[in-house]
Amino acid sequence: MKILGLGSIAVDRIFTVDRLPVKDGFSNILDEKVYDGGSCANVINQIAMYGGKSAFCAKIGSDDTSEVIMTGLKKSGIDTAYMIKKENGISTSTVIYVDQNGDKSILTRVGDCLLNLSDEELNSEIFETFDILYTDFIPSRACLYAAREFKKRGKKVIFNLQVAPVVMKGFGMTDEIFAELFKYLDIFNVSFSTLKDISGLSELEENIAFLRKTYNYKGTIVLTMGSKGACICSADGQTIKQPAFKISPIDTTGAGDSFIGTFIFLHYFKNESLERSLSFSNAAAAITCTRKGARSGPDWNELVSFMKEGF
Repeated sequence: MKILGLGSIAVDRIFTVDRLPVKDGFSNILDEKVYDGGSCANVINQIAMYGGKSAFCAKIGSDDTSEVIMTGLKKSGIDTAYMIKKENGISTSTVIYVDQNGDKSILTRVGDCLLNLSDEELNSEIFETFDILYTDFIPSRACLYAAREFKKRGKKVIFNLQVAPVVMKGFGMTDEIFAELFKYLDIFNVSFSTLKDISGLSELEENIAFLRKTYNYKGTIVLTMGSKGACICSADGQTIKQPAFKISPIDTTGAGDSFIGTFIFLHYFKNESLERSLSFSNAAAAITCTRKGARSGPDWNELVSFMKEGF
């Protein structure tokens, strides 16, 4: 089993502050760190930490941020053969403010590479080499093309909608692309709050019905609900809910990424049930919240130990 990540990748500069910045306000920086980041890359990194065979594809530049990105991928054992470089280009970076409760605010410098990846730049080998495409649809058109090609070959496609739809439009997402992509998905992962923004509805059951009817979506839905845990609505109509582990969070950055990365590894690489995969995923997210950095999820031994101890 091999997975390709196609989507966002960045370098995160994280500032721990006494309070999140507000308009005309003042905050003190308590700590500063630089980490590898980008939601899609974080998920693939989590899978690689468990030993899953993985590769990443994105367009980056030739600046210092690009060097940090490539070094981070190689250090994690992620295949970089499908990365695309633009000479004199600027790669994506973020500034993340995290308060002492673990709440955060994120600013992004997109640069001139990530969103300018075209269909033609994708190496056609990826459609034959990999069993699973994982994407956050950034940039949207190239990711839609890849999803279509993967599905033509009967392969798995997973989409994690990490940000609000209004933000996705800045990454090339259109209503037409959003409607079409559901044709190719096996798993749609989204936070419950974001799904409610899309539907305008409040109850779980009516939101699931909205997705099924509006987009004629027949695949699995994975909903994250923050401190309330997570829920899976399978293609056959089964609903599985599990509460979150009780922890004292330090930094929630990357919790959703370690969650879905763990779910993919358990369900596809280890052929575990939806219920067991969900349980391990909640545990991975909990562990990530107790550490700083978007790629601070557990390795396999840590995760198994956490589950055995029951925390």
